Amino acid sequence: MRRIMALGMVAIALASCQGTPRYGGGLHTSDEGDRKAEPQAQATVGKYAVDPIAMGAVIDRYIGRPYAGTSDSMSGFDCSDFVLQVYYEYAEIHLPRTTQNLFTAGREVKSGDLSFGDLVFFDTGGRGVSHVGIYVGFDEFAHASSAAGVTISNLNDKYYGKRYIGARRVME
Repeated sequence: MRRIMALGMVAIALASCQGTPRYGGGLHTSDEGDRKAEPQAQATVGKYAVDPIAMGAVIDRYIGRPYAGTSDSMSGFDCSDFVLQVYYEYAEIHLPRTTQNLFTAGREVKSGDLSFGDLVFFDTGGRGVSHVGIYVGFDEFAHASSAAGVTISNLNDKYYGKRYIGARRVME
């Protein structure tokens, strides 16, 4: 089973066992103890910005695709192309084309409140927002990397951890 589908399945399993999951498509909250208990049926749908299984399936179709700058074919993506394609396929939403414009879309999300589907942003060139990915749970995000093509990376790894600058939620 592919990695994104596995993350989505873990999210559903956690939701059915523990109410609202902390990771894997659920809410990533830093004030877990302050939240009131919620009915089980709402935990698997009502608290997500997106459906992690459905969006995960879209993301999974693109894992391994080349980065646009390293491909001779039209099948490659840059980071914002990837985000736009996923959101269009998932919900027919047209998002702004550039990473800078995506950084102003939706509403700001604190790093402790990330949910599956949130956009995560990085300063990879020292001049402000320059890279975007889609949060997929477990502190991981899907993105189009110039080195690896469409892949999954960890927000806390040595490279991205130092360059993280914020997140936005474009679907409620």
